[in-house]
Amino acid sequence: MSATSRAERLLALLTPAVAMTAVAVGLRLGARGELRAAVVYGAPAATGASWLAWQVVVFDEDQGMRQPVAALPVEVVAHAGNTAGASAVWKGVTNVDGVAEALLALPRSTGMELEVRSGSAVLALGDARPEAVRPLAAPQAGWLRFARREGPIALDVAALGQRVAPGFPAELWVRATDATTHAPLRDVSVAMESDTSLSIGPAATVGRTDSRGWVRIVVTPVGLAVTVTLRARAPDARAGAWIGGLYMSPGAPRLDVATRIAPDAPIALEVTMPAARSTAYLEIDDAAGRAWAATPPLNVGPDGSPGARVQVPGLAPGLYWAVASADPAGAAALGAGTITRPFFVASSDDAALSLGMDREACASPRDPRETGDAVSSCLALSSIASVPRWVALDGFAMQRALDREARARGLAVAVGALAIASVLEGMLLVRAAAKSRTRTVAVAVLVALLGFALLAAFIVRV
Repeated sequence: MSATSRAERLLALLTPAVAMTAVAVGLRLGARGELRAAVVYGAPAATGASWLAWQVVVFDEDQGMRQPVAALPVEVVAHAGNTAGASAVWKGVTNVDGVAEALLALPRSTGMELEVRSGSAVLALGDARPEAVRPLAAPQAGWLRFARREGPIALDVAALGQRVAPGFPAELWVRATDATTHAPLRDVSVAMESDTSLSIGPAATVGRTDSRGWVRIVVTPVGLAVTVTLRARAPDARAGAWIGGLYMSPGAPRLDVATRIAPDAPIALEVTMPAARSTAYLEIDDAAGRAWAATPPLNVGPDGSPGARVQVPGLAPGLYWAVASADPAGAAALGAGTITRPFFVASSDDAALSLGMDREACASPRDPRETGDAVSSCLALSSIASVPRWVALDGFAMQRALDREARARGLAVAVGALAIASVLEGMLLVRAAAKSRTRTVAVAVLVALLGFALLAAFIVRV
């Protein structure tokens, strides 16, 4: 056997092995691995706000399953589309849910380019999608619904924040009016009957209405089905009764904020969670959109409950709602586990009352000593509507596009290697067949080419 024949035979044997190695390399280059990307949720800005409060969530995705990425440093770079040179940079770290609340100091813009990075890795990049035109959500009613109301004294009840959390004090504001003339009634004694679903302190069992017909009662619900029974009696022996329930928010935290804060003054928020959690979601909204948001870490207090106290930058005058939740999207849904507290940013109590939503409840009292209570009762009738959110940028779309490009390159390497190998193997076998002039070699040529074709078809299919 000549040296040329031995070389051709060796080449014929090595060609499939080299081809398989090239196929393996190509498939590895194009293999779908774990994807890490960020999803940015946009929200409209609050009236007068000089920044956008947008939420960034980072996930690892593998085989269609997503897991949040905790303790990941992220950097958000935003470029406004309608202001030359306007840009903002925000840096932070994701919490246990993979969430980071980014505050972007940008003016209102018709377009925005966003980039979310973690070190050298780009998690999302592209133009932020604007909010779709949608009807405004209807605000919830300020007054609590009643199952029964009777007597010449008409009682109406409002809860500060509209919803109350089990295990935490709830502030109720009761208004007594004449059932016929609807005039406010002064010095009406309002008593709350004891119930197994309520914890009532001695100071809250009986109260007297002021000149506006209002009285404040603080109770602590201890269950989810809470029944409130109020009975009123005037000095002239007229009476009235109100029986109804409270809007409960199971698992909601306690949230404390002052009823009125001076413009541009720091705002103190204090939250107490009912369960052992390492983070909470806080934000401040107004009727137009989000004014501020954060996810502060929680510290265990003296009573064993996790909580946090944060300072919020000053805001422009207006009516705002502080929102606390254990869920990243709790403020958007205003469902279970979420609590709200309205407050005014105003230079005086009279200026705050002018910002209220109910003309009668927010009228300035004749007695200046009742102005503080008037602010609180005015806030109790301030109904909140959830702030809409939308997916402004989905980093997985970018990552999947890169994944498709990598797969196409790997597929090209694998199929190209098979094509070259099949041509080379065919030439070698045809040359061998020409020398031996046997049908066996011809069959081997056809089987080899068929094997390469089937393997190529399988690779393309996968």
